[in-house]
Amino acid sequence: MKTEKKKRSFVKRIGKRESESILTKRSTPEKILFGIVFVIFALYALTLVLPFVFMFISSLKSSLEYIDDLIAGSTLGLPDKWMFSNYVLAFTEMSVQDSMGKDVYLPQMLLNSIWYTAECIFASVGASALTGYCLSKYRFKLRGFLYGIAIFSMTIPIIGSSGAAMKLAYNLGIYNTPLYPLLTGFSGFGFNFLILYGFFSGIPWSYAEAVFMDGGGHGTTFFKIMLPQAWPAMLTLSIMTFISAWNNYMTPLLYLPDFPTMASGIYRIKLTFTRGGNYPAYYAGLLVSTLPVVLLFICFSDIIMKNFTVGGLKG
Repeated sequence: MKTEKKKRSFVKRIGKRESESILTKRSTPEKILFGIVFVIFALYALTLVLPFVFMFISSLKSSLEYIDDLIAGSTLGLPDKWMFSNYVLAFTEMSVQDSMGKDVYLPQMLLNSIWYTAECIFASVGASALTGYCLSKYRFKLRGFLYGIAIFSMTIPIIGSSGAAMKLAYNLGIYNTPLYPLLTGFSGFGFNFLILYGFFSGIPWSYAEAVFMDGGGHGTTFFKIMLPQAWPAMLTLSIMTFISAWNNYMTPLLYLPDFPTMASGIYRIKLTFTRGGNYPAYYAGLLVSTLPVVLLFICFSDIIMKNFTVGGLKG
C-alpha cells in the first residue's frame, strides 16, 4: 500500500511539473489567447450558475418581498427573513388535478418521476443492448435491412406524428397508464442503439467461441460475457437517459395526464400563475426538482467524461 501511494504521489508531482512547464513554455500571444478563452468560459459558467442562485434566493423570500424586489429590480438581493418554510409549503400546498379532479401533490409527483425515469432507463438501454448486440454479432438476411431502418427512423421528423402516436397509444390501451413509457421506450433503436452497436462490434467474437466450447449457450454469452464488458457504456447511457427522462415534461403532459412528474407537474403549476401565486414556494419546488440531476452529474461526471470521447463512447 505504501509503494502504491508513493507511485501515485510521484505521478501527481510529474503531472504538475509538466502542466507548469507547458504554461511557462507558452508564448505571449498564446497566453493572451488562453486568458481570453478562460474569461469566456468563466462567464459562460457564471450564466449557468446564476439561475440556481436566483431560484435559491427567491425560494427563501416571502411572496410580498419577492414582488417588491421584482419591481425594484433587485431579484438577487438577500431576503430580509429566510423563509425555509417555503419548502414545506411546496410539498404540502402545491398541487395539480388529475382527470378525476383529485389533487396530486409534489411528493406523489416525485414518486411518479422515479418510476417514470426507471422505466425509461430499463426500456431504452436494455432494448438497445439487445438489438445492438444481435445486429453487430449475428449474420442473418434481414440484418442490413433492420440496421437501415434504425438509421432511417432517426432522420424522420416526429413533430407531425403526435396525433397518430396518441391515437395508437389509446387504441393499445396504454394511454395514461404506467405501461406507456415501458412499451414505447422498448423499441431498441435510436442513439443508444448506435452507441451500443459500435461498442459490441469492437468486442472480439472469440469470447463467445470460448463459451460455446465450454458448453455455454447464446444467453450465457450475452448476459455473463458481453453485457459485463458493456457495463461502462451502459452506465453512461443510463445516466444520460436519466437526465433526459427526468427533465422531460412534454411526454408525461400529453400521454400521462393522471401521473404528473416533477417536470410536468411544476410546468402545470406555473401555468396557473396567471395573475399571481406563491412564487417563492414555486421556486422551492423547482429547485428540489433540479437537485437529483445536479447531484447525479456531480457524482458521475468523471464516468461520463471518461467514457465519452470525440467520436462517441469507449469501453
